[in-house]
Amino acid sequence: MDAVTFWRLGHLLALFLMMAGLGATMLPVYRSWSSKDISFQMHAFSQAAANETGLLLPGVLLTGATGVFWGSAAGYHFIRDGWLLAMWLLYVLIAGVCLPLLGLSLRRIRLFALQAAKTGKATPDLEEALHDNVPLVFGTLIIVLSVIITWLAIYKPF
Repeated sequence: MDAVTFWRLGHLLALFLMMAGLGATMLPVYRSWSSKDISFQMHAFSQAAANETGLLLPGVLLTGATGVFWGSAAGYHFIRDGWLLAMWLLYVLIAGVCLPLLGLSLRRIRLFALQAAKTGKATPDLEEALHDNVPLVFGTLIIVLSVIITWLAIYKPF
């Protein structure tokens, strides 16, 4: 097995982990917005926060690392291959902006849910956090940017 094949396989496995993490994180977020039950929303956001740290975050980091090594082994160049530069910039946007904001908002909701569980009733902070759109917006943005990155990798338009 040559280096290009090795890194391609590693990159595909990392992509599977990232996409599994994205689905496991965003499905509870989307489900919580369709429910008015605060208890269900608390549990859905707690599940999303656990999946974000357990699957999505390692998947995104491994995807970036294996992608760099695969591109290096395959001889791609950031300046000559404009599509690769565009992919890299979109990846930096996902890993540097969207993912931290998604994670912070999910952990904020999880903290307020734990505090509310101790008191036995929903607190105003929890209700405010549950009505916040940050996890929905940035999670959906990660999905859209992932589709654009996939399109760039397949068609290499420039």
